[in-house]
Amino acid sequence: MTAQAGSVSFSSMSHPRDLSRDALRRELRQRRRSISLHDRATASGQFRTIAVRNRLFRPAMRVALYLAYGSEADCEPLIDLARSRRCSVYVPRIVSYRHAQMRFGSLHPRMRLAQNRHGIAEPPKSTRYIAVGCLDLIVLPVLAVDLRGYRLGSGAGFYDRALHHLRQGRRWRRPKLIALAYDIQRIEHLPSHSWDVPVDAILTEKQLYRIPAAQPETQI
Repeated sequence: MTAQAGSVSFSSMSHPRDLSRDALRRELRQRRRSISLHDRATASGQFRTIAVRNRLFRPAMRVALYLAYGSEADCEPLIDLARSRRCSVYVPRIVSYRHAQMRFGSLHPRMRLAQNRHGIAEPPKSTRYIAVGCLDLIVLPVLAVDLRGYRLGSGAGFYDRALHHLRQGRRWRRPKLIALAYDIQRIEHLPSHSWDVPVDAILTEKQLYRIPAAQPETQI
């Protein structure tokens, strides 16, 4: 990739422990934007290849993914893969800006999407929603994710609130959480809070990293 891939520490920025979350977000957004369009397209194909290799999507699974915005890792190949595996696919829809609340609404081929106030595509109000606890798998966007599975998002808090009930019982909980990221978005350590919910795995263009062992190409 244009930026150095596969690194788990920042060589061109201050140590993450020494930066506020806002400062981290500014530097991480720039880091993600530095990836060329060609490398983004190549990575998208690799996301699908590695997901197939690890059998992430199986028939009848209920999976939540996302509709990428800006420089976020492209989730479309995984949406197509999930559909081809006869999964039920859901994506986020903001239901309250005031309370930073979102729900996962059903996504169908040829569905007419709308743009929310942030310019992000989402299903219409008439979509069928699913409770988070009824999902088998959630693929999340990140600005960065560390080796413990803690993620740094955009800062709006929508995912934090949607997943808050998963804070207890990491081993048995349902659904499984996977961060979709470019490999350069993996870093050694992020500052975390008590309300953060760590992911179970990180899917990049290089491999699937399982948390906490970060073992490559291992099924979750």
